[in-house]
Amino acid sequence: MSSHRYQIDLSGHLADCEMNFRRLQQLLPVDAEAGDCLRFGVATNTVELLVKERAPYTTMLELRLHKPLVADLPSPLLHVRVYHDAKLAEVMGSRGLRPHKPRYHYPNDNMFQRDEKAQQNTYLGEWLSLCLELGHSLDNPLNILEI
Repeated sequence: MSSHRYQIDLSGHLADCEMNFRRLQQLLPVDAEAGDCLRFGVATNTVELLVKERAPYTTMLELRLHKPLVADLPSPLLHVRVYHDAKLAEVMGSRGLRPHKPRYHYPNDNMFQRDEKAQQNTYLGEWLSLCLELGHSLDNPLNILEI
């Protein structure tokens, strides 16, 4: 077992959060308000972006992934806080995925990885990238993603 302590890669974390902010800027309309929901089709999956709260400097979103081929597993749900002034978007919580703290002692009883939170921010970035590259809007009658 390694005796060195896990160090959070702060610059990497901020880079992931900044890229997630930029991806969300391309997906969400500027005038999105609390209660608005955007749906994107990616292959056989549906990704929903729900605006939960809208404030002058922050927005709280829920990103829900519906995977019809895996009906027995709960749909992953990410709670994402968007910081407009800092231009960052960060996963704040989740359901259907493992909970996360900034770091975990390893090994632990639940077998969480040391960088669980960083992995969930990467996971968010991967889904947002898929929406931008391969997704089509399920709310637009022409099924064209408007950017």
